[in-house]
Amino acid sequence: MQIPIDERAIADSQVFQALDLNHPGLEQVKSHFEKGDLARAKRCLLQYFETRNQPHYFFDYRSLPLTPIETDENPYVFQSSLGLTGSLKEFCLYAGEKMAEDHIYVIPGKGRGEIPLGKDFETPLHFSFLKDKGKRFNNLNLFVRGTVFEYLYVLYHETGNRDVLSAFEDFLRFFLNTYPLVICNTDPDAARFQFEDDRDVMSAGFLTLSYTGLLYTRIPYEIDPDLAFEIIKRIWFIGIQYRRFDKDSYRPYNHHMWERGLVPFMLGTMFPEFPDFAPMKDIGAKVICQHVKDDFNEAGGYNEHSIAYWSGAALGEMLYRGIYLARVNHEALLDAESEKRLTASFQILAQIAPPQERYPSLGDNQGPEISPILMLGVKAFHHPACREVLDIRAGRLQTVQAAPLDYCSDQAGFVCGKSGYSPDANYFLMSAKNNCGYTGHNHMDMLSLFITLHGASIVEEPDSGLLYHKVRLGSPHRGYMYNMTSHNTILAFGNPIAPDAMYADSWGVYRPDSPVSAFISRPEGMFVEAFHQAYTFCRHNRSVLFSRKNGLIVRDSIDRGNRFPADHIQRWHLAKNVTVKELGERALLLSAGKVQVLCIWNRSVSLRIWKNTILCPEIIPDPNNLSTVIDLSFRGEKDETLDYESTALSTAFLDVTGRWTESLDLGELERRLFPLAESSDIEKAIRDFDRIAITNNIVK
Repeated sequence: MQIPIDERAIADSQVFQALDLNHPGLEQVKSHFEKGDLARAKRCLLQYFETRNQPHYFFDYRSLPLTPIETDENPYVFQSSLGLTGSLKEFCLYAGEKMAEDHIYVIPGKGRGEIPLGKDFETPLHFSFLKDKGKRFNNLNLFVRGTVFEYLYVLYHETGNRDVLSAFEDFLRFFLNTYPLVICNTDPDAARFQFEDDRDVMSAGFLTLSYTGLLYTRIPYEIDPDLAFEIIKRIWFIGIQYRRFDKDSYRPYNHHMWERGLVPFMLGTMFPEFPDFAPMKDIGAKVICQHVKDDFNEAGGYNEHSIAYWSGAALGEMLYRGIYLARVNHEALLDAESEKRLTASFQILAQIAPPQERYPSLGDNQGPEISPILMLGVKAFHHPACREVLDIRAGRLQTVQAAPLDYCSDQAGFVCGKSGYSPDANYFLMSAKNNCGYTGHNHMDMLSLFITLHGASIVEEPDSGLLYHKVRLGSPHRGYMYNMTSHNTILAFGNPIAPDAMYADSWGVYRPDSPVSAFISRPEGMFVEAFHQAYTFCRHNRSVLFSRKNGLIVRDSIDRGNRFPADHIQRWHLAKNVTVKELGERALLLSAGKVQVLCIWNRSVSLRIWKNTILCPEIIPDPNNLSTVIDLSFRGEKDETLDYESTALSTAFLDVTGRWTESLDLGELERRLFPLAESSDIEKAIRDFDRIAITNNIVK
């Protein structure tokens, strides 16, 4: 099979020659093509795509009268959902108007930036893989995925404004003329098709899906037919490139799953009119199943220990699309084992959902919005836990049966406890995972904690999203982002395992194991203990005693923590809106709006409350927007008679909302509270913690 390499050199006739003109519905196309009347053949081909009943897509807005496009129920079927914040419809309408009226490209994700392309498109985006790799972020990669097409068809269907059609035609001509795809790497293992005006294989697949989506709107059937035909031509040209990968070797990256599995499978499913696409269905399905079984473990955990890349990228942007199209078109895709692992994955996502709108920012990128992720589980698998958690979050249900309150699996990588799924719940999440391997979006976040009390985020990693989108390769900010210093964990002897510079250049972190050594879940609360030995000369043990009513006690012990005369640091990054008031030497009052949290610790420490000014101005321009960091520094006493000694610090975060009083006896509270964290009778400790009435019984 001869695969063309230059989009600009494709003759219209090549598209018709690639079609199976005996396919039902193409009779008129065949007749006009054989007569040499390409103009009528094009029009008939457009009419065919306007009216064909099979296969089915994610949506179908081809018929008249013009109707608005539903974007918000299941936003992951649109590429514009990248970095989703709030209503996708509102974002698309805003971004569509910006392009239609001013030729301004709005980067997907609210507030990520706007790029003027010029009144006559005279300032287009450019990016060279060979020359520009050191720059911050390749916005061209998102631009050439075709999200602007989505902006404009959402705007047209919402307003019916014919000027939007003219703007669409202008943009499409500009796009085709400025960013033609010319295949420079024809090898089966190619990661990029083109190096100048960087076009990787992944973004080309997304663009093909954008073109496909256009065929299920009114736009191609109401613009110039010759221009509309160019959409079909590009679908064929880009789609046929994926036949280059028929015999490509397997690589364990989600890019490979998309490029060698999902894109070929979806093209083979959606375009039976092109015979050369047909073999890609079986090839793609095999690649997808292998990736699921290699990338998702039996517990449902994902190799990329990043909530955003696991749920938003792998499941949302990638796998869901193939699963849904397979189901509605009655195509075989997942085998039993693959389906089992993906179903387990959605079970975890239901159980670790916090009270807020977004998941915690564990791993690369900001945590994604929860409801759209759970909707994927409902749409793809009719998942009961996803449905129940969605219903309780929306107020349609009072209790959840399919998603227990506590979750613990170091295979999946999460420990989670909560008081409920309501908006005012207490909640924590700890990062604890084994066998991460080498993956690009892991962080050195062993045993890092996220804490929500009374529905307010108290401890989190507030700058993860900004860092991910703004850091430059090789910069100190990038090293800081991946290393332990930006997480809520222990810095043994005041330092991370390796300096930030080791993580600043290139992708990938070999994240050490952090096994769970104990876990007890009871109606009143839960207890978990986990550890890691990544320092090699000491071991960090972290236990969490969680009361569903009162909060949690975190105990950090460092085995052989007295080897050097240096302090260990227990670090806490506070959420952006949290304020701090010092209460003597051993306590802080943390406030987030009306929510009040008492932070108290069990021994003398060196307290430091600070802001990381290294992030200004490159990551965070305004120093006033820096989040607060709390460091509690402690050390062990050297005992020459002992070869092995452990030093520890216990810190409690107690929900005192509506219960706070200045008359609280902090010393007595400390005396009663902290022995629970060291008790050998864990079940009694859980019950006793749950019974503590902070403000009623412990007053001066």
